[in-house]
Amino acid sequence: MKKFFKITFAALSLVLLAGYLIPERKAMPCCRPSDYNHQSFWHWPWTRGEAGHPHTGVDIFGKVGTKVVSQTGGIVLFAGEYGGKAGNGVVVLGPKWRLHMYLHLHTVDTKAGRFVRPEEQIGTLGKSGNAAKTPAHVHYGVITPIPYVWRLFQNEGTCNPPVWFNWRLMFWLDPADHLPSK
Repeated sequence: MKKFFKITFAALSLVLLAGYLIPERKAMPCCRPSDYNHQSFWHWPWTRGEAGHPHTGVDIFGKVGTKVVSQTGGIVLFAGEYGGKAGNGVVVLGPKWRLHMYLHLHTVDTKAGRFVRPEEQIGTLGKSGNAAKTPAHVHYGVITPIPYVWRLFQNEGTCNPPVWFNWRLMFWLDPADHLPSK
């Protein structure tokens, strides 16, 4: 039994390490780098959301129907109606075990369980969910399941959230770090 646990631990460690060794690239899910506010992550008044929650991604604006591509290669974990506020969405598990979320899509052009390549179309730009009264955009967010504990005491952006929001900073990463700046 001890040998089984050692082999299982070694296998899981290799899988985890392999996920971290896959390189990430910087690509735009749609439109141009000038089509989003590079500092909208975790900032007010960009959005306060429900109960004053900070903005957990960046909104990339364009025309309804513009194609949205996966910023990274990975496995589609979710594709479809994400929920009332998020609307149509796609979640891709990419390198470094990060989840890349694309929300407010007009159409979803992929299915859960599929492998997508970088810059493969996953949907089209839209106004679904609580974005119905805003210009068409995709809300792009990046989440790490492995907490960045050192961020617990950081005060990111300009929102000055209550301390009880800080635990989220350990998991939500700034999407602008994953997108080209020019």
